[in-house]
Amino acid sequence: MQGYHRSVLLKESLEALIPVPAGTGRDAWYIDCTLGDGGHSIGVIARGGRVIGIDVDPLALKRVQKRFKKKGITGDKYKLILGNFRDLKDLIFTLARPDLKGCFKGAIFDLGVSSLQLESPERGFSFGKSGPLDMRMDPSLNVKALDLVNSLTRKELYELFTKMGEEKYSWHLARALVSAREVSPITNTLEFAGIVKRVIGGRRKKISAYTKVPESKHPATRAFQALRIAVNDELNALQEGLNNCLSLIKKDGRIVVISFHSLEDRIVKNTFRAWENAGTGQILTKKPVVPGEKEVSGNPRSRSAKMRVFKKL
Repeated sequence: MQGYHRSVLLKESLEALIPVPAGTGRDAWYIDCTLGDGGHSIGVIARGGRVIGIDVDPLALKRVQKRFKKKGITGDKYKLILGNFRDLKDLIFTLARPDLKGCFKGAIFDLGVSSLQLESPERGFSFGKSGPLDMRMDPSLNVKALDLVNSLTRKELYELFTKMGEEKYSWHLARALVSAREVSPITNTLEFAGIVKRVIGGRRKKISAYTKVPESKHPATRAFQALRIAVNDELNALQEGLNNCLSLIKKDGRIVVISFHSLEDRIVKNTFRAWENAGTGQILTKKPVVPGEKEVSGNPRSRSAKMRVFKKL
């Protein structure tokens, strides 16, 4: 079994979610909207809470079940649900505890891709491992990344990489993909990453040589991000999930969101601001909390993380 995912900003997020000493506020319920490998849920339980954990990936639920058992966490401390957090209300009311409506002390969203998904070649999330160009977090979804790459028009690909990846060279990339797939379909992660690197890498090298500022990200980072967001409809899911979450949280409860790119962070920031302007609650993070140098050094994947916190009033 692969090692468990290292939760980003774990200490900071738990302190924001449960702002009391460990062991007080015992048995209050919280929602872990993105269960992953259960790092945040374990932290919540250690601080005296109970958790409803949600994830779209059935493998995540199986791993967490085993992990909890090894740690001696009993079934009365948690309930795990397979589903997308965009359907939060339905999942809570129909599959979990309908009696808990409006009774949750808090909720946490960790929007990053888990290490398990990145390190599993067959999932197609990594540009560094050979695998099918898949990128579905929920294996039951019909559309894969390769379907988009091989069926969208040049203009549609350009719009996808521009809007979802904020890629400066989207038009060049779209043109190269259309040309490549005319020869044969693009189905492999390394094949796709190679096309992106040839198209974008050279252009970035010229600019970095001119400005003397090296490009820190792999050339395919934004393109992979764009496909993943599109395949999983992540931005719409986030907005719906946040809106559904607010009504489930009781007074003085907190919503903690950790995002990893500007599109997510913008949605969170604007949603929290709209809630505050409507008198629903208070933003507790005027500026997002980011990992310190020590965490980034030990876990480079944390470098782009931003955490925002909202308190319901």
